Amino acid sequence: MVWSGPAIPIHEAEWLAALHELSLCCAGDAPDEASDRTRELNQLLSRAPDISMVHGLRVLGLAPLEAMLRAHAAEAAIMAMFQHGASYMVSRGGDGQSLATVVLPNSHREQSGAGATPALALIGAVALSLAHGPIGVRVPARRVPAHRRAVFH
Repeated sequence: MVWSGPAIPIHEAEWLAALHELSLCCAGDAPDEASDRTRELNQLLSRAPDISMVHGLRVLGLAPLEAMLRAHAAEAAIMAMFQHGASYMVSRGGDGQSLATVVLPNSHREQSGAGATPALALIGAVALSLAHGPIGVRVPARRVPAHRRAVFH
């Protein structure tokens, strides 16, 4: 599914469902689908029902996005969408499958995704993170007394 048309906000339930579907697609897509999925994520970011729902991410302009995709740099395009406070980690499993974990500002947890390429894994992880929120105030870390912490030797 690739979004087309003007970048106008859509209903929250529809947006969240599209993100969830995108994450599922990324897990099963072939490597040559990375460019379409990158465009789709960018379009979904631009159509967020509320700007606060995509805090830590930015929409790329059409010209820079297409230039990166023509250069087969989908990973760079996805990474360019991350802003201050958003983090990612990409790795590759022994079977060649790529794995990505993202943490977005104000999220309560990290989300991971898998795909045939690092770009697909990143897109899947971002989509899951946005779809499964929750967005809001970060839960403060619990303080554990020093005598109750695990100690490694």
